Amino acid sequence: MKLKKILAVALSALMLGSSASLLVSAEPVSSSDKTFRYVALGDSIAAGYGLTESAGAASDPALILSEDLIANPVQEAYAAVFGGYLEELGKEYNVSVSTTNLSSTAYRAKDVAKTITTPGYQGEIAVWILETFSGEGTSAALIPYHDIYAKYLPDADLVSIQLGGNDVIMALLLPMVESDNPVLTAASISVVLTLFGCDMKTALGGGLQVLMKNKDAITKDSFMEAVNQFIAGFSNMDQLVVNSAEEVKDVVEAVKAVNETADIALVGMFNPYGNSLEYNGMVYDMSTVVKNIFAKAASLIYSTTEVPVEDEITDISFDEDVEDVASNCSDNLVRINVLSAIVEKLKECGQAGMGFMKNAFLSYKKTLDNLMSIVVDECAYPMQYLLLGQGLDPSVNSLNEKLSAMAEEYDATYVDVYNISNECNLDPHPLASGHQEIANILYDTLADQIADTMEAMTPAEPLVSKSTISAETIKVGEKVKVRCAAEGGRGDYQYAVYYKKVRNDNWHLVHDFSETYAFNIKPAMAAKYEILVKVMDKSGTVVSQNFQLQVTSK
Repeated sequence: MKLKKILAVALSALMLGSSASLLVSAEPVSSSDKTFRYVALGDSIAAGYGLTESAGAASDPALILSEDLIANPVQEAYAAVFGGYLEELGKEYNVSVSTTNLSSTAYRAKDVAKTITTPGYQGEIAVWILETFSGEGTSAALIPYHDIYAKYLPDADLVSIQLGGNDVIMALLLPMVESDNPVLTAASISVVLTLFGCDMKTALGGGLQVLMKNKDAITKDSFMEAVNQFIAGFSNMDQLVVNSAEEVKDVVEAVKAVNETADIALVGMFNPYGNSLEYNGMVYDMSTVVKNIFAKAASLIYSTTEVPVEDEITDISFDEDVEDVASNCSDNLVRINVLSAIVEKLKECGQAGMGFMKNAFLSYKKTLDNLMSIVVDECAYPMQYLLLGQGLDPSVNSLNEKLSAMAEEYDATYVDVYNISNECNLDPHPLASGHQEIANILYDTLADQIADTMEAMTPAEPLVSKSTISAETIKVGEKVKVRCAAEGGRGDYQYAVYYKKVRNDNWHLVHDFSETYAFNIKPAMAAKYEILVKVMDKSGTVVSQNFQLQVTSK
């Protein structure tokens, strides 16, 4: 596959660790009726990829789903943290809890749906990631995924699903990665590596390897074509989001096909790049940042090399109103809007700028290294961070709206995690603090619903009315006291009291269901009466207790 070969070039310098274990061992699932089973479905974010210290991406324990990983999950991932909360809740109801994280790194929603329904299916993107990172043949570890899903999903009481992001971004990037334009391929490779958790310098280096390898085929037109294709790709984001939501819907239907009774929680997406213009406590003037990048790069190049006249870059200037707004405004939201004006201004000088950067990147290794440092120091934080946030935010919100509507359609619960803290780094995988926040939101949203399920798992003692009356015989004009009580059932008792003459069929209501438990009844004439007490617990179970009352004349 062309994509595999391209990534092999870009990642050849990144093989820092041994491949993850491919062994699969089976352990039986408990069949206890008093076990609440929670199963998490998701991609690398939910799997906890990047949370564990390791020798490299290839040895991250969350890279490959296996029984070993299920038995020893990433403890800082939100599924494990949330599962810990459920264990504490289960103690209140004498219910044990089983948490199984079936989230799969590099899997899209469409891959998860196919994995549930198709024996032996291997996620297409996961295949080339494993073959590239861990070596030829390692993608065979994906074959058991269907059996693992089939083992745990049918008995789940709750299934959380956080998917859709990979469907959008991979539909956007894969055509670019496989492009015949080496500039477009290089740029998209760097983005893919960033998404896969590589640091900024490594991600840029992966793209630069592609440029160096293809330097003889690169022309000035290659750069402008790459820019135009990037713009065209991002202009199609609305349709990509629609497609992604449909893929998530397929996952929901696949889960329901194997488990009709499980509660489903659709966990929304968050923007990992946020919208803040603050970084490390500083607020950046974006126009100054952009100009500084070009100024430093130009100074570096001109001081070390002779640049052909046709490749010289003209001075980049910004309209005064843009500069004034960017430097004087204190409102971060307005600053974000200024970014679009800056980007448009950069496009106007793109031809010269791209030619200039081509000369720098492809001609001088020392210059290239120094330029990379400039880009990382000046551009990665905050410019790329902020541009990513600004670009992704509408798509994230659009997908969340569709997930919320989908939850209502399928009688599921939508869990809104959009506002987790801005962690200010280019890796889209949240840090442990972000996972903690997601777990907290999950618990706050679902705890009452889960408590009801746990309570229903615990057999209750039969509901019994223990009500009493103060006397069985009274005279006309006297009162009989009814004291209601109950035991067993689900607690939170409510009581209703009725009476009638024995020879009549119509009951008279003394008091309808409420927590009030003491009543006085004063019959108007001598007769034999029947008093009825009804008790209802919080599960809606109702039991009745009858009393006979003889009322005599004075």
